[in-house]
Amino acid sequence: MLSSCNSSLSDGQVADLSVICAKIEIYQNLSDRKDNRVTVSLYDDNNNKIDNKNISIRVNGLLLDTVKTTRLYYFTSNIYTRENVPVGDMYRFEIILTNQKTYVLGNVKPIAESDENTISLPEHGDYDQDFVLSWHNLKEISELSISKGVVLKTSTKTETNYAYETTVLGKIDAEGSYRIPKSSYVNSKSTLSGIEMKFTALKFGTMNKQLLSNSEIKISGHLDKYVDFDEDKLIAR
Repeated sequence: MLSSCNSSLSDGQVADLSVICAKIEIYQNLSDRKDNRVTVSLYDDNNNKIDNKNISIRVNGLLLDTVKTTRLYYFTSNIYTRENVPVGDMYRFEIILTNQKTYVLGNVKPIAESDENTISLPEHGDYDQDFVLSWHNLKEISELSISKGVVLKTSTKTETNYAYETTVLGKIDAEGSYRIPKSSYVNSKSTLSGIEMKFTALKFGTMNKQLLSNSEIKISGHLDKYVDFDEDKLIAR
């Protein structure tokens, strides 16, 4: 668990990687690797935030911006961040400590791009048909989750009550399918109103072993789809 306090390393000299924990996160558009966002946060061995203005971080040779953020409504801290980083075969992070020496922080490969058009699903939901989702050639997708929105039978003419049910399918292959039978759309408690699908990719890279052991670098992204079911058509039947 990360602390809300600032580290004593926020002031003065920091010339030793072994006192630093680095947390690197990259979000990547799975259809376009050039659409990305990187963030880096630094902590000490007590999980206190290191906000030292004399420490800089680079990714693929580009300096990250230092941005002040607010946590817990009153506590401010800095993160290192940059968007749309040019990337070839690797994200390479470096840190420049207060002694102006440069060290490798960590590396991770970008996620292989996938075409969301390889995901096949109906444009609109049909209460008379099973819902069938299929996909092919989805690269490095690590998880599929299905969220069903339902209208509860406790709804009235003036107030609609909703609920959500999420099923995590876990690891999926590059090609596959998933079916929801029409018999499950309506029951004594609710009526299906929509289905949201999230295809998620997540992987970890390699950190400099001189850093504190809880340092990590990870990259993630997702493809989202949604299909709406028109309850008025169900009522009109």
